[in-house]
Amino acid sequence: MLSTMSWQRLLRRELFALYFTIFVADTVVGYLLPAFPLRAQEIGASLLLIGSLAAFNGATQVLVSVPVGVISDRFGRRRLIVGGSFAFAVAGLLLALAPAPLWLLLAQVLLGLGIVCVFAMGAAMVGDYAAPADRGLAMGMLTTSMGLGFATGPLLGGLIGEVFGVVASLAFMSLLALLAAGLAWFTLVDEGISRAVRASNPLTNLHVLGTNRLILLAALANFLLSPIFNGVVVNFMPLQAGTLGFSALAIGSLFTLRALASTLTRLPTGVVSTPAWSHRLMLFALALGGLAVLAMAYATDYAVLSLLLVMEGISFGMFLTAGNAFVTQHADAQMRGASLGAYNMAGGVSIALSPILLGALAQNFGLGTVFLGMGVAALAGTAVLAVAFPQALSAARQ
Repeated sequence: MLSTMSWQRLLRRELFALYFTIFVADTVVGYLLPAFPLRAQEIGASLLLIGSLAAFNGATQVLVSVPVGVISDRFGRRRLIVGGSFAFAVAGLLLALAPAPLWLLLAQVLLGLGIVCVFAMGAAMVGDYAAPADRGLAMGMLTTSMGLGFATGPLLGGLIGEVFGVVASLAFMSLLALLAAGLAWFTLVDEGISRAVRASNPLTNLHVLGTNRLILLAALANFLLSPIFNGVVVNFMPLQAGTLGFSALAIGSLFTLRALASTLTRLPTGVVSTPAWSHRLMLFALALGGLAVLAMAYATDYAVLSLLLVMEGISFGMFLTAGNAFVTQHADAQMRGASLGAYNMAGGVSIALSPILLGALAQNFGLGTVFLGMGVAALAGTAVLAVAFPQALSAARQ
């Protein structure tokens, strides 16, 4: 059981400010991501083009994750979080005002940049602020803040869209993103960036990072998990729900229910995300997500689809918390930002590739093949990682 002193450390001013900033930022992202495919289809994009445009989100994360992490290790995280929040604001305006689908390409690039700068560097900041003994639970509180925001976004944006229209709802989200930028600028403080880190050679640090098998395995697990939500659920589940006759508000409520399930999972996961258990939680979450998305291929009822999205939400929440905790537990302190950058880069690779591949599957073989293919890939990957993780941990102890 946590002592009162532990809770006081976890709710110190800097951590609380970080939690609230992340909540506001993920409220914005929680609406922009599911709004993208519907908005793109509204202005004439095909299924293949929707997948291709969404791939630029992941491609951007691939290109910027490690450089952003290295920059944050040497110069601090706060300015990057501010800049990422501004990127969300501009992306929302582009979604609102785009006259043609190709205009949405820049919006996806800005979303990818913002996701790395805000959420990956927010996780690194937890490592800066929290003591090692508190880091798992602090990460649970950070990801719970993310989940609460992601649950709020679709419902709030959907309600504003029903009353005032989609353009007004997207403009409102842009204002919220500016609020997140202001919170980050005035409330966050950089810590843990030593002179030795600033003076070190980043290329040497990256070479050392490349030899850390545990970080590489965590990155592979993130590569497999990321497209379940960012590739399948965000881009194709709304389209499948639309073919079943669900309204925009009903689709928004599905995302809200999923996000609430994900959020409620994160704090308990943080409590048990010790160095001995965090990789086990990652594997369980990956298997659960694979099973959920596999079953979505056959779901035609609102209640069944809701249950499967709850399963996927639990999977995502567990993995998000345990995966980030695992990286901070096994990364060298002077490369915390770069390690989280590499971890998120792996997810970005799959986010970049999977929408194109899944979009081609949907275009040629129907939406059902998207869910089947992703489910089988996730379950097969879980089996491989279940063997590799214990071996790597044993080698690290020796």
